[in-house]
Amino acid sequence: MKNEKTFTSYDGTLLGGTFSPGNDPTDDVILFVHGITSSRDELGLFSGFADHLAENNVSSFRFDYRCHGVNKQPMQQLTLSGIVNDIEAAAIKALQLSEGRRIHIIGMSFGGGLSAFWAANTKQTVVSVVMCAPVIDYEEDILGQFGLLTDKTLDKSAQRHLTEKGFLETGGIRYGRALLNEVRYISGVKGLQDLDCESLIVHGDADSIVPYSSSQRFVKLNERCRLVNIPGTDHGFGVANDEDLTSPETKAKHLEVFRIVSEFIERTSKQK
Repeated sequence: MKNEKTFTSYDGTLLGGTFSPGNDPTDDVILFVHGITSSRDELGLFSGFADHLAENNVSSFRFDYRCHGVNKQPMQQLTLSGIVNDIEAAAIKALQLSEGRRIHIIGMSFGGGLSAFWAANTKQTVVSVVMCAPVIDYEEDILGQFGLLTDKTLDKSAQRHLTEKGFLETGGIRYGRALLNEVRYISGVKGLQDLDCESLIVHGDADSIVPYSSSQRFVKLNERCRLVNIPGTDHGFGVANDEDLTSPETKAKHLEVFRIVSEFIERTSKQK
């Protein structure tokens, strides 16, 4: 049985989520954090995983952070600190709904590095962190890869555009001034370095959105982190030419991800 819930973040922002309970109360609950321009379901990846977990008596909570889902703020109002506060509020809600006391967090893409950053800084009990095809370095992802940095600052043309328009658009997404001023300081790099729990990166080596090579580099930041490749899969663990993640081959890959992550969660649960 799925329960639709609304809750508010630190600054009063209204958010929506879905709680998928296991059959019996347990200490642990899974918290899902989606990617940018996506949703709590992640094109069936998260909703399918939540169903898989519920069938195995594991409760989960997935939600839409600000500027997504039920929250209609424009994208250029999105901030990294706002998302981190949304994760904190969702974690509290997940613990209340599940009657649990410990969190396993799973972050996808843009939500990956922020999940690690939150886990390294929260006062909640975090047992493990899973990052799926994660953005880790937000400055590089939003600005650096598009050649918009000169001497570690925005180049002149980007500065002019930001002044004139109030946002920069990269990768088809509009980022406001507030978020652009955060990217050097709210960092998945720092989060991963500071994690004191087990962590796992799951990534496909054919990812056309977030390069697999970035996970190969960043996994070395923490000796308690490991990287698992899902060979031949693109972003969202889809096979070639399956952007909406609906093909039987993609669904089979998703089941592989569910198995790998579920085994990791089960193992880390027993260690605490």
